Amino acid sequence: MVRFRRRRPQMMTPPERATLIVNRAARGVARRFDGDRCLRYLRKRGLDVQLEYPASAREATAAAATAAGRGDDLVFVAGGDGSVRDVATALAGTATALAALPMGTVNVWARETGIPRGLRAAIDTHLAGQRVRADLGCAGAHRFLLMAGIGWDALIARSVRPRFKQSFGDLAYVLQAAQMLPCLRPVRTRWRADGSEREDQLAQMVLSNTRLYGGMVHLAPEASAGDGLLDGLALTPHTVIDFTRLAARLALGRLTGDRCAERFRVRAVEVLTPGLPVQLDGDYTGETPMRFSVQQQALLVSIPAGPLPAILRGAHRDGAAIPT
Repeated sequence: MVRFRRRRPQMMTPPERATLIVNRAARGVARRFDGDRCLRYLRKRGLDVQLEYPASAREATAAAATAAGRGDDLVFVAGGDGSVRDVATALAGTATALAALPMGTVNVWARETGIPRGLRAAIDTHLAGQRVRADLGCAGAHRFLLMAGIGWDALIARSVRPRFKQSFGDLAYVLQAAQMLPCLRPVRTRWRADGSEREDQLAQMVLSNTRLYGGMVHLAPEASAGDGLLDGLALTPHTVIDFTRLAARLALGRLTGDRCAERFRVRAVEVLTPGLPVQLDGDYTGETPMRFSVQQQALLVSIPAGPLPAILRGAHRDGAAIPT
């Protein structure tokens, strides 16, 4: 009988250098986050840390790029999923790990990877955790960590006012959607998925790198940020009855099998029809035509120690080669 040895847990090298990037515009940060106190705590834990307060997404990306160029082990991000995406853009292909501190509106990435909401608990989790390589989505020249939306949700995201989002959090998107719903119409759309082209009345397309959509619905229950693929969902209602049925099934999480809900798993998607709005990780980004793909295992992320979460199935442990 062949006996298999149990693989010993991999020991992580404790982080020594880090940068803390704080988005003061993120929901709850200005009121609840004390950057200097956090800095003192990190230094007490033995880290050489720099604190950055970028005034824009571009400055956040630049600060993360500087940290990676300096050879930091971790970049802590105090903000929401948009802030996490801005930093991830700069860290792709580097040996510096993204360490999310959930402080924003929905914090889907932190929830999917098991990072606790409490600030000190989140920091301690990263310091005692593990680092793995995850996929990063590409949308034209932009990057996304969670998912890309083309169509109605991007139109809604574009319409949500920042102050409204600050006040109501993820509920702001629900309220905005309810207000806009009577005016939304599917658009005749042409797209190509891994070389196969089709055209249909499209209300919404979601291309997922992770599973939890908007912090509420598992739109892509089998998605993984470690498999090099995007899990796609195209909603193509043709009648009011189609739309009503899709809405009910979406709320119940039972879209599988509906003739107007097409699921697919691909390496790349091109939406060829111009003028459709696009959102990345909840933020409006631009319009189609646009190509969506994956940078496989491109991003080093810090997550809790122990078994990998479901969304990182297939991810590589720290030390794996970065794909070219």
